[in-house]
Amino acid sequence: MDKILQFLLKSGELKKIKRKGISFYKSGEPDSASDHSFRMALMAWLFSQNKKIDPEKAMKMALIHDIAKVLTGDITPYDGLLPKNSKQREEFVKKWRRLPLKEKEKRYKDKLKKEEGALKKLTGKLPPALREDIISVWLEYYQGKSPEAKFVHQIDVLENLLESLEMWLKNKTFPTQPWWERADEAIDDPQLLKLMKEIEDMELGRE
Repeated sequence: MDKILQFLLKSGELKKIKRKGISFYKSGEPDSASDHSFRMALMAWLFSQNKKIDPEKAMKMALIHDIAKVLTGDITPYDGLLPKNSKQREEFVKKWRRLPLKEKEKRYKDKLKKEEGALKKLTGKLPPALREDIISVWLEYYQGKSPEAKFVHQIDVLENLLESLEMWLKNKTFPTQPWWERADEAIDDPQLLKLMKEIEDMELGRE
C-alpha cells in the first residue's frame, strides 16, 4: 500500500503542471493538466452512453493520458519553435503555422518516447497487475486504434476547445481560431459535433 500512496502523491503533482497552449497568449491562468484530465473523464462518461465502446476504459484513458507530464512537463509540438522576441511570438501564436508531416511525426514520436519512459518510471513500484493495466491503457490511447482511443482523442481536442471558449468569455480578444481548426479536423462523433455547435453559437451570440 505504501507504493500506491507514493504513486498517488506523485500523480497529484499533475495539479502543478500548467498547460502551455493557453499560456502563449497571456490571457489568464491556463488550466492544469489535472483540470484537463478531469473534465475529459467527465466528458467520456457523459458522451459514451449508447456507444459501442467501453465507458470504463474511456474514462481510464482520459484520467491517465497526461499522467507522465508530472515527470516530463507539458511537451507541445512547437517546443523550440517559438520566436524569442515577444512581439514576434504573439503574432506567431495567433495562427500556428502547420508543420511538415515528417517533422510533425518525428516530434510526436520523440514526445511519446519521453512520456512512455516517464510513465514506466512513475509506475515502476506499483503492483505488477496494476502497473500493467495503467501502461496498457495509456499505450492503447496513444496508438489510437481502438474505438475507445479514437473517441477519447476527439474528447481531448474538444476539451481544449472548451478551455479556449472559457478564455474567450473572459477576454473577447482571445484568438480561438487555432483550437477551432484542430477541432474541425479531428472531430466527427455526432454528439461531440453537437457540443461544438453549441460552443459556436455561444461565440457568435446566438444563445
